Amino acid sequence: MAVKVTGFFQNPQTGLIYESPLLTLVPHLQYAGAIAMDVFIANNGAVGYQSIDKSTLIYDPTITDAYTQLIDALDTYVIDNLQNANAINSASTFTKYSPPAPDPAPAPEEPII
Repeated sequence: MAVKVTGFFQNPQTGLIYESPLLTLVPHLQYAGAIAMDVFIANNGAVGYQSIDKSTLIYDPTITDAYTQLIDALDTYVIDNLQNANAINSASTFTKYSPPAPDPAPAPEEPII
């Protein structure tokens, strides 16, 4: 799970500002019905979330797999929360990030006889 920020990002917990960082999201089960989330900033730093109640998340009804639906809802929660945290973040673009697919392996060459 990752979020790409285009523009400046201000860590709402420390006030430090980063330029176009990649944020890595790591969820943890806190206790029944609640999730904790660590958001690691690529250039150093983190933002922590505690007690995210699963019942308050917004789930995409077009996603049929429950796990994928939960991950998508957590992504959306963090994006909304961080983007609305301060004026610097509000001026930036936050998008769900998926690394590019690796190039397919080249076909082995046949030996010349």
